[in-house]
Amino acid sequence: MIELLIEGMTENKGGKETYIINIFNFLDKTKYHVTFVSYNKEIAYEIYLKNNGATIVKIPPRHDGLYQHRKALDNLFSKQYFDIVWAHKTTLSACEILSISKKNGVPVRIIHSHSSANMGGKFTYVMHNINRKCIFRIANNYFACSVTAARWFYGKHPSQIMINGIDLDKFKYNPSLRDKIRKEMNLDNSFLIGHVGRFGIEKNHKKLINIFNILKQKKENSKLILCGDGEERNSIEQQIEELDLKTDVLLLGNVDNVNEILQAIDIMVMPSLFEGFPFALLEAQTAGLRCVVSDTVSKEIDVLGWNQFLPLSLDDNLWADNILKNNSILDRYEGYRIIKEKGYDLNDCLSALEKKLNEFFQ
Repeated sequence: MIELLIEGMTENKGGKETYIINIFNFLDKTKYHVTFVSYNKEIAYEIYLKNNGATIVKIPPRHDGLYQHRKALDNLFSKQYFDIVWAHKTTLSACEILSISKKNGVPVRIIHSHSSANMGGKFTYVMHNINRKCIFRIANNYFACSVTAARWFYGKHPSQIMINGIDLDKFKYNPSLRDKIRKEMNLDNSFLIGHVGRFGIEKNHKKLINIFNILKQKKENSKLILCGDGEERNSIEQQIEELDLKTDVLLLGNVDNVNEILQAIDIMVMPSLFEGFPFALLEAQTAGLRCVVSDTVSKEIDVLGWNQFLPLSLDDNLWADNILKNNSILDRYEGYRIIKEKGYDLNDCLSALEKKLNEFFQ
């Protein structure tokens, strides 16, 4: 058995976590035993992972004490052998698992970039830049979800782009399902704007709500659907209440049927401060949706060529106008066809990934 240790699963069911769970589901369990290191009380999909043969190891988080954190990691590697350590990260601010795994003789040490800019504060940014200089001494394989994510982690150092594939059949446009969901939500005659993403600062929900508030005045039957949860949710709920939008903004939380919600909406809007290669936009395009996004999002995500990129500095009123202008009717079936043709099918991407892992042991 190949012993694989994965770092990067958090309590959120975001894009990074979805990518990791897809890897876990695909790997041959007669060949790989997967251990997840957890710095949280409970990680996303924890019960599911345990029920399907994974081991969850709890490690004291770094912010509770660096000494205890490092000691627990050292104890883990001294007691158990791992063939691969695979660290999925949005920043290089904390790389203890890679340095300690190297010290304990783990042969394959992968760092995998899932973001293209700083998601933390000044300290995180400083530590990220410090560790960029030493990451090549502690890791020996360098993956990234996009070219911009690779540049943020590795500069000009060679790395490998791992395409974030999705289950295309799940997101293929289905008009019957669209009608069903809209009826169930009592939104038959509404113009539906959608957003999928955790409630974090980087997703810029505050600007999205302000844009919607203006758009609602221009098109009265507009509604905004938000899928996701996170630390910024309370402040966003307060903003919604202050703007008297409680009946017009639907906060669905972490839902398991994003594929169905995407059928129901008319356009995806994502004014993020930055992104690596967002799953949500790939899923939206597979469902044949136009997407209006900030120009800080990697252009690599515009797989269909339908996306419109707008500056964050652009007035919210002009964002609203552009969203309304972009609501032209397209052949939504084309989304699935083009994205499949361009190689984003989940099984194809995971097959290539498994082939890469197998190469380490040939």
